[in-house]
Amino acid sequence: MSLAESMKRENCYYPLEGNTKEEVLKNLVALFCKSEHLGAADEEEILKSILEREKLSSTGLENGVAIPHAKLGRFKKPVVIIAVSEHPVDFDAQDKKPVSVFFMVLGSAENPSDHVQVLSQIARLTKNDMLIKLIKAVKSRDELISLLF
Repeated sequence: MSLAESMKRENCYYPLEGNTKEEVLKNLVALFCKSEHLGAADEEEILKSILEREKLSSTGLENGVAIPHAKLGRFKKPVVIIAVSEHPVDFDAQDKKPVSVFFMVLGSAENPSDHVQVLSQIARLTKNDMLIKLIKAVKSRDELISLLF
């Protein structure tokens, strides 16, 4: 499973609102569920799974990037949601710096290898300092989409 196959224009968001890690995650999940026409129960399940994963260890990496993720039964293949916050938030990142770029991955509980493969591809992508700098500099959803697609 490739990262490109997991991404859709509809799952790119700017600006992502929130002043705390929990607010950002809640808003990110809400945006995704609204665009996918998922109900409140689905939104609650996804958010709960993401927050449970964050309790294990923060998915905040370096360079202002986080990759919150969870495996759920409802997904047959990974879905990647990309969002940029205008105001970086404390995300307990590895480098202790605030985060403004979020790659949320919702994977299949039945097919964990695809989930891991997509996470690995995103982690490699985040090592590209120039790309991350360009993503952080977007000023609209259209700019984010143009950059990534």
